[in-house]
Amino acid sequence: MRTFAHLTLLLVMTFSMTGCWNQTELNEIGLISAIGIDRSGDQWIVSYQLINPSAISSGAGGAGKAGGSNSPIHVFSSTGPTLREAIDVSYTESARRLYFPHTDILVLGQQTAERGISEIIDFYWRNTYMRETVNVLVTNGQASELLKQLVPTERLPGAAIANILEKTDEFNGNYPSTKMYQLAFSLDSESQAAGVPQIELVGGPEAKVESVDQLHKTSTRGKLRITGLSVFEKDRRIGTLTRNESFGISWLTDKVSISTLSIPCPESNTEREQISFQSASAKTKVTPHRTANGYQMRVSVKVKGTISESHCRSNLSSLPTLHAAQKEIEKVIRDYMEQGWEAAKRLKVDLPHFADQIHRRYPKDWQKLKDRWEEEEMQSIQLVLEVDATISQTGMSLSSFR
Repeated sequence: MRTFAHLTLLLVMTFSMTGCWNQTELNEIGLISAIGIDRSGDQWIVSYQLINPSAISSGAGGAGKAGGSNSPIHVFSSTGPTLREAIDVSYTESARRLYFPHTDILVLGQQTAERGISEIIDFYWRNTYMRETVNVLVTNGQASELLKQLVPTERLPGAAIANILEKTDEFNGNYPSTKMYQLAFSLDSESQAAGVPQIELVGGPEAKVESVDQLHKTSTRGKLRITGLSVFEKDRRIGTLTRNESFGISWLTDKVSISTLSIPCPESNTEREQISFQSASAKTKVTPHRTANGYQMRVSVKVKGTISESHCRSNLSSLPTLHAAQKEIEKVIRDYMEQGWEAAKRLKVDLPHFADQIHRRYPKDWQKLKDRWEEEEMQSIQLVLEVDATISQTGMSLSSFR
């Protein structure tokens, strides 16, 4: 009887044990570093920057390795009436199962951005295998062409562009990066507006860098560069901000930490004499107020940093000179914010997200304002800018070498 019980238990355990029936071997996976999405009529064109594992593992094909002959990436595209079908069509020419969780960037082509991106956002939120933390960029022209460009000293262009965005956020804040979930939240907010970095190949069409052999030179004509901030209202791109305008929006939305500002030397009559002020910390607080004439947005900025360069003849150890320099810093920051705000009003899009501030503080008022916000109410907002700059250090020298 005991033997029968043991045999029965053994059979039950044997049949209850399951293997990895849906496993995928590593050599069957195609890692995607970057995705590009374009439009052609009613069709979606999805492009993939596929990592070449043999070139990466051997070290021979890295873009930063001299003498390499194999490209570290392979770029191809597929087309379909929906994004999912376009991806499925890719398997007619891909021997590997495309793996998206390691995707660093998503590049939107010009036609895609101007037509509308609501379907793309829906696709990313609906599917678990797509990363909502992917960095989103826009390019003028075809996203597929931009994905083909190699980046000097870097093996994977997708990862390199993600690092460029990270360094931009960390060291200047000119063009703040936007991840997919941030883009979705911004477009779904009361402001229904968002800014997305714009990337281009500078140097002309003939300066494309699509071959590893071109990287054997000490310098290449073509370079990928962040050139502006694409402005989205609802789900369509409606314009582009310049560096100064984008930097102003960054100050208004508390997206600046470390940055460098060039200011004229106090009591100087020439533009040649400048000071470089490097901020170490910055904080922006926006408070809406209801007035008899409408609404007032009080923007308070506190910034602290050091002098990293000086062409001034005056001695920075002098308190009057130091205070005058701080006033110049405050003026420069106010100028940036005013440029950003004027650009937002010109495009009639609420990039500073003032609508969200009013909605939170005056929810009943917002119900009356929202239908005419961009056309009327936003245009009449009174902007009050308060900047408090502190120079905590002047570096290792109090006077200019001059």
